[in-house]
Amino acid sequence: MRKIILVILLIIVTFYGCGRDEIVTPPDEANTSKGAYILSEGTFTPGTSKLSFYNKSSDSFFTSIFNPVNLGNSPDGMILSGDVLYITEQGNFGSAGKIYKTDTNGTVLLSAGTGVNPYSLTEANNKLYITNGPANNVSVVDKNSLSVITTINTGLYPQEIISIGNKVFVCNTSVFGGGTDSTVTVIDAVTDSAVATIVLKKFATSLAVSTDNKLLIGCPGDASTAVIYKVDPSTYIKTDSFKNMNHGFCRDITVINSSSILFIGGDIYSEGTIEWYSLITGSSVTLIPKPANEINYSLAYDRESDKIYVGTASTNFTSAGRFQIYNNSGTLQKSFTISNSSSSGLAPRRIVVKN
Repeated sequence: MRKIILVILLIIVTFYGCGRDEIVTPPDEANTSKGAYILSEGTFTPGTSKLSFYNKSSDSFFTSIFNPVNLGNSPDGMILSGDVLYITEQGNFGSAGKIYKTDTNGTVLLSAGTGVNPYSLTEANNKLYITNGPANNVSVVDKNSLSVITTINTGLYPQEIISIGNKVFVCNTSVFGGGTDSTVTVIDAVTDSAVATIVLKKFATSLAVSTDNKLLIGCPGDASTAVIYKVDPSTYIKTDSFKNMNHGFCRDITVINSSSILFIGGDIYSEGTIEWYSLITGSSVTLIPKPANEINYSLAYDRESDKIYVGTASTNFTSAGRFQIYNNSGTLQKSFTISNSSSSGLAPRRIVVKN
């Protein structure tokens, strides 16, 4: 979302990255190994967006595996579906973006123009659902052909999205400098229609599924007003709420187990610490501090290895991002700079674990 905000502020910038990235084909081990994909959204220039891969079997890091075409302007969405990776690229503000279908080695199998600044995506009923912020809708896309099946209207500026069974949940947020929204739109993936609206507090910026298959919805604010709701995905009733956050709530709810979660603290436009939160006691502890001159920009948890993955971005969004690996106590164990001889990956926004 940060990049779209910057684009609105800099709307006179109309160029689109058309140069090619240096093609770096990783060894076969990147195709078959366990690890994590890291998607860096970059800025408005070619080469600043990257798809990287961490191979945890060999403890090796591949800075750039996306090939053979340039990963363009502000890619922000990524999911792994079986042996296929889907990535959305926002493009210029107010214009069509792209969706890419790659193999697990990052080689593009198919791409297509789609939506308006497509941000995040999820899978349900063998289809893809992609949020289009400025258009206030969701594109329904065929997984195989990447053709648009239909569009579904939502609330204002939909961003994060997740599915539970055949229900799709869409966070509606706000238009920068304009109207605000505090709802989640519910889409039925069988009929491809909006069937309900869940009303929340100001902003809804993060979604996760709890271990008991309930929906967690994070709504930022300051430390006294931030809240995470627990919602029954069948009745859409809020069954619980979690507050008392040490450093507020920003985004990226990550479920550890039935009693605890992680998230990025701060507020909607200011990422900060990594917070460990107890769903039992309703209190948080700062597990990982905000690094100097950087922000914690993305978060994921690897249950198999019990490791925490964090993507950090420089506060001015001009220096290479980093991929950090912590143990469950918040101790840094590995750090990889997302940079190669030709260019750097700026702002690692999305991390997807592959096990």
